[in-house]
Order: sequence, then C-alpha cells, then structure tokens
Amino acid sequence: MKKFLAIVAFAAATLVALPLSAADSNSNQRSITTMGTVNITIPADSAKLSVSLSVLDQTLEGSNSRLDEVLAALQVELKARGIPEKSVALKNRDVRKSVDDSNGKGGRMFISYTSSAEVVISIDDISKLSPLITYLKLHEEYGSSYPELRSSKIVEAKNAVLASALRIARDKAEILAKEGGAKLGMLLNATEENAGSSYSGITGGNVDAINGSQLYAVSNSIAGVLGNDDNDNDSDSATPTSSHVISINVRIRATFALE
Repeated sequence: MKKFLAIVAFAAATLVALPLSAADSNSNQRSITTMGTVNITIPADSAKLSVSLSVLDQTLEGSNSRLDEVLAALQVELKARGIPEKSVALKNRDVRKSVDDSNGKGGRMFISYTSSAEVVISIDDISKLSPLITYLKLHEEYGSSYPELRSSKIVEAKNAVLASALRIARDKAEILAKEGGAKLGMLLNATEENAGSSYSGITGGNVDAINGSQLYAVSNSIAGVLGNDDNDNDSDSATPTSSHVISINVRIRATFALE
C-alpha cells in the first residue's frame, strides 16, 4: 500500500490541468480538459543481450579460426552460467581486410584480416544478466551493447498506469468543475501524449471501457503488477532487487463533459 501511495502522490504532483473550455463550434456542449501523468518502474524478469566479437590475424584462415575459438569459448562460458545453447543465436558473421592508407601517396598497406560476428543471448533469468555483463567487460574480444530488458507483466503494468493517469485527470477535472459551479459529466475522449511510453493512446471508442469504479480500482492493479504482498503491507517486495528495471511513463489528456 505504501508503494501505491507513493506512486499516486508523485503522479498528482506532476499533473497539469487546463482551464474550462467550450467544445467545438458545432456543439453547445461545454467541456473541461485535464492531464494526468504517472511514472513507475517495474523489475525486468528477462533480457536480450547482443555481444559483438572481433579478432585480427595476418591470414584469412587464421582470422576465421581465431573467431571460431572465441565463439566456442563464449558458448562454454554461457553453458557454465546456465544459459542453454538454444538461447544463443549467431548473426552477421563477416571478415574484412584492414588496410592503412595514411601515407598520403595513394598506396594502401595491408594490415590484417578482421573477422567479426554478433551473438544474441536470450536470458530468461534476470539475475544472470549483471554477472555476464561483468564477465564480458573483462575480456577485450567481447563488446556488449545495452541489454534489451523485458517483463512478463509489461502489458498489465501499462494498462494499470493508463487507468491511473485517467483517474487522476478525472479527479482534477471534478475539482475544477466544482470551483466553476458545474457538474462533471461523462468522459468524451482521452489520448495518451508522448511521455516516453510506446503504448498506444486511448482514443474514442475504447475509452469508455475505463471509467467509473474501474478508475478507482487501479490501486489493486498496480499493487498486483509491482508484487505487493497483501499479507504484509510494509513489505519491500515491490522494490526491484537490481538496477534492471523498466520505466513506464504515461501522460493522458482527457476531456470530460460539463453539466
């Protein structure tokens, strides 16, 4: 519960409200538009890591042979770390000549052959990611990119955050409507603005699915997404145990009718 209150407090602090406005010129319907922003992080439970490999040798055969050795050594290391062979994919293997044309006389001096490849590793257990990255950094023949983090709860989390942002926008609209001597009516439309989330916006037809009691049940949704234990409201189980977290940022612009 403490985790949820912290999320709502932060979201409320970042809420931006727009003033009362009239609807379009073809209607007498008065309306009010507000914005609700919610930012949360959820722990990743899997990842995909791309590793680049590159070796040099004076001969083409030697370059390819050395790359084979590096690939085999990596496979052995991954197997020892509990990452099966089926979770490893080899891509973009290539070999090129390295030359030096810096003498300024138009000549090109052969230096070596460079064999390279990319290995894509699917990691189902997120606890294996950090130790693997550390190992790769200690070996100059490997170069790793930033991992692509994933969560099995990402869709559930995004839906919960969207509902939370919409609820906050409605709460603010109710306050402004009351101050203006009006009564807040139905939700006319809601869209998600670009707030760093790839989730598609709520628009027109499907917005009616998120209203009423559903807006106020979002606390249970977020608690479930973040893993709160109902038997221990002081539990820190919602706090990620590592730095591998996924940030979800949602900003909803919602327009409500005024009665």
